[in-house]
Amino acid sequence: MAPREPHHPRASSGRLQWARLEWRNGRPWAPDYGDSYFGSDDPKAEVQEVFIQANDLPARFAAGGSLAVGETGFGTGLNILQALAEWRRHAPPDAFLSLFSLEAHPLSPADLAAVHRHLGLDSADSAALRTQYPPPAQGLHRIHFPGGRAVLTLGFGDAAPLLAEVRGGIDAWFLDGFAPRSNPALWNTGVFRQIARLSHPGTTFGTYTAAGQVRRDLEASGFRVERAPGHGGKRERLTGRFAGAGDQRTPQRVAVAGAGIAGLSAALALQDRGCAVSVYDPAGAAGGTSSNPAAVLLPNLHPTDHDLNELSLAGLRTTRALLERLEAAGGEPLRLAEGVAFHGISAHARKRVERLLAAGRQAFGDLFDPDGPACGPEPHIHYPAGCAVDLGAFCRALAGALPPVRHEAVQRIGPLPGGHGVQLTTDQGEAHFDAIILANGVGGPLCEEQRAIATVTGQSTRVQAPLPDWGGFVATGQGYCIPQAGSTAWLGATYRRTGPAGEPETDRTPRTEDDRTNLEHLGWVPGLGETGAVRILDHWVGTRTVVRDRLPLVGPARCDPDHRILLTLAHGSRGLLYAPLAGQLIADRLLGLVEPLPAPVSERLHPARILEHPNAEH
Repeated sequence: MAPREPHHPRASSGRLQWARLEWRNGRPWAPDYGDSYFGSDDPKAEVQEVFIQANDLPARFAAGGSLAVGETGFGTGLNILQALAEWRRHAPPDAFLSLFSLEAHPLSPADLAAVHRHLGLDSADSAALRTQYPPPAQGLHRIHFPGGRAVLTLGFGDAAPLLAEVRGGIDAWFLDGFAPRSNPALWNTGVFRQIARLSHPGTTFGTYTAAGQVRRDLEASGFRVERAPGHGGKRERLTGRFAGAGDQRTPQRVAVAGAGIAGLSAALALQDRGCAVSVYDPAGAAGGTSSNPAAVLLPNLHPTDHDLNELSLAGLRTTRALLERLEAAGGEPLRLAEGVAFHGISAHARKRVERLLAAGRQAFGDLFDPDGPACGPEPHIHYPAGCAVDLGAFCRALAGALPPVRHEAVQRIGPLPGGHGVQLTTDQGEAHFDAIILANGVGGPLCEEQRAIATVTGQSTRVQAPLPDWGGFVATGQGYCIPQAGSTAWLGATYRRTGPAGEPETDRTPRTEDDRTNLEHLGWVPGLGETGAVRILDHWVGTRTVVRDRLPLVGPARCDPDHRILLTLAHGSRGLLYAPLAGQLIADRLLGLVEPLPAPVSERLHPARILEHPNAEH
């Protein structure tokens, strides 16, 4: 794992323009490059020979385990979809496929769909790709394919700077893209050095091109290059292998301490990647704060903090994909409401909304709709992909996809000598694992970082009130209101500091004053202003864990130099937004796969920040 890097602010990445597409002689053509998207009349056969066979992928897929395939030049997505089809044809059921691709000039969704129709790409995987196709925002975007055991990390932007921000490893490369003479930004030593950085000893590549300069640059970057017969009428092409020797030892058995949304999300991501996972929590699945019956998923946008906005876009997309996966598997809805309207109720919130509106939705990955519905005062922004979720049911669905949670309290952990894993002690004995994930929000601290975490108790209130039908979406501003059937709604939530995580408040008795606070904060919502017409039906109380900058702690613990003790902690009131993304990040990092966030963005979550700058505000 890479050492901690200092954080440097990044400039706003802006928005890309969709590529221009023309059709010439039945082929998709890129007029800006003066080249076709395909090099032959049989593009599927071309992909099979130039990329699939050149990297010996059928045999490597059949061997199982996790494999990472990288591509320069996503284009129409044909290479990726064909690799995915081969993987589904040959790989055993417990295998995992990590796909990574770059594109500086992406096709629009309409053009992508048109090319797919032309090629007859109508599988469930191609449908998932089109459904989750990202907005034209620079950065990394993750797409989840059916079954949960294959993901695509799709990077939009110029290759060299984007590759420099990628963490992880690649086992096989598809070096694609338009011809070197028309696309020199993709075929140069700067790009090849980054490709070499992400390659393992033995990493292979295949490419349609045979240009002499490309061959020499690849050799200078550490690849052994061979000429092979070209496809179709082309005389030759290149294949090769990254030089060097050595092996990679990846974890097979991983423990997770904590069965809330953070721990269960990490456990499922690890299980998807082939790890045997054991989850420990004395309270069982969703026994703590993650039992919340009504949580809200919405982005946490900032007018000028691009990294924070990139986190919001990635987090929202990851959680939505996981929700849809669990709902499809269980057949039961986990969402209570679709859409979230955020109203500028306080002076601070009003100013923030106005600044977001002034920048425009395109600056924030199209996450909000300025013309979307509202039910309160202006200004407001509407998040169509926001929603309300029964968090307890969400966590129980996660747990249902995993081995049963062990109702044991983890009392001590420690690294084993020589980097050979970790030792875990519970109230029922000792166990050894290759790695452990700490996701236990409260209780005795197991690492130094947990001592810097504070707790905040919150209470939600379920009411019956004369609520008008404003469309069923969640109303937020000062507090939130989740409308339900029968003129009922969940209101919340209070925010009462209660101390360090090691000494949390254990009294979860609902407080009358907290109900009153929730109603006061939401008096702007139609139907809640006259408290005499509101009847309180129920309550929920939970304890959240937070640090000063309100971002979670995701990454290695300081106590283990071998980085086999990893943290996903302090998700506070944004567990729905950050925890599933953090689970993916932790799993990919532990297994050396391409991570879902650029390095400067994931550094914002690094646990060391609270030990290096314990009093810093961000």
